[in-house]
Amino acid sequence: MKARFSLWGPTIFAAAMAFVETASVVTLKRLYFPEGWAAPFHAIPPEGLLLEQCREIATLVMIAAVAFLGRPKLAEGIARGLWIFGVWLLLYYFFLRVLTGFPARLTDLDVVFLVPRTWIAPVWLPLASASLSLILALKLRPR
Repeated sequence: MKARFSLWGPTIFAAAMAFVETASVVTLKRLYFPEGWAAPFHAIPPEGLLLEQCREIATLVMIAAVAFLGRPKLAEGIARGLWIFGVWLLLYYFFLRVLTGFPARLTDLDVVFLVPRTWIAPVWLPLASASLSLILALKLRPR
């Protein structure tokens, strides 16, 4: 009997990881930006930047590792990874809003990613990419 494709486990993992990531980022933003979180953003000190870049890479590694647990076929692993990424990112911004009030608007600028360099974009852009990831995950999942 063929195993059924389920998104329950990846969704629960993504939600928990989103909260951990949000708690970490809230603490780090308070440390690096005590004046408040708003553009224009000043540079993170080099030792902190390297730590943050490593944390972001580790997040992507965790997504890939969980997506490919049980050695699924490539399409299924990619679908799981896209699903985890999408849920994680949407919930990250949800938790960030609940805990800090940021973002107030979809046009608010945020430091979206630090690898390989700092990416600053309006919040709607990562939310759109998360939504696209969820749609692609559903299209790629095994039937």
